[in-house]
Amino acid sequence: MKIKANAKINLTLDILGIREDGYHAIRSVMAPVSLCDELVIEKGNGLSFNCNIPELCGEDNLCVRAARLFYKQSGLVPSVNIYLEKKVPFPAGLGGGSADAAAVLRSLNELYSRPLEENELFALAASLGSDIPFCLLGAPALCEGRGEALTPISSIYGFEIVIAIGKGRLSTAAVYREYDASGIAPRNDTNRFLAALECGDRSALVASMGNAFEPIADKLCPETKTMREEMLSLGALNARLSGSGPSVFGVFADKETAEKAAAELRNKSYFAVNCSII
Repeated sequence: MKIKANAKINLTLDILGIREDGYHAIRSVMAPVSLCDELVIEKGNGLSFNCNIPELCGEDNLCVRAARLFYKQSGLVPSVNIYLEKKVPFPAGLGGGSADAAAVLRSLNELYSRPLEENELFALAASLGSDIPFCLLGAPALCEGRGEALTPISSIYGFEIVIAIGKGRLSTAAVYREYDASGIAPRNDTNRFLAALECGDRSALVASMGNAFEPIADKLCPETKTMREEMLSLGALNARLSGSGPSVFGVFADKETAEKAAAELRNKSYFAVNCSII
């Protein structure tokens, strides 16, 4: 079977503090976008994994880890061939690897006529990574805890998205360390976003988008700020960091403006693609 593994963006990201287990408590509205990786998953002999990017072919790949976990939980004998066509840039704060793992869990469960219940799949996803339960859900959601506690929210339609990435890269661990040392006061964009969504105020919805990591990303990788400023100059209604970066996204009112903005950014040697929230 062929399946898409959709990237995600963080429309809001508030950091609430450090939990007793060492993870950071977050409150974030995430949404899947049409930018995606593609997987082909078929029954075979043993567990075979290949990717169009050779350096991703290894036992530590989240696709392989997800498959092995599925087989262990289900008690089935590994017998699958997995091919990953990687299109979502990485590492970028877009959840590409998490989406791939979620796609493997979902596909294997379908391939074997659903031996695992939904709650079992989500438990496996949470054990693999904080963003994987959201990617398994595949719909806009409020994400809390370390990201695994999900509350589905109303679909967010009518906006075009441009995602851009420069040459710099950011380590999630380094961004968190710098954030912890910075003493930045917690943000509360998520509550404002949810309030605007509930009352249908699209202007307030866009204005409430925010990311607590932006000051840190701008310091460690200044081009994240430059790209956001360029998106605003090209007609974006708002432009924000996604996850811990270095990807940024702009929100546009119509597809034509978004396509022109993406083309302009590509002309400046950025990776840039226009897509939509799904």
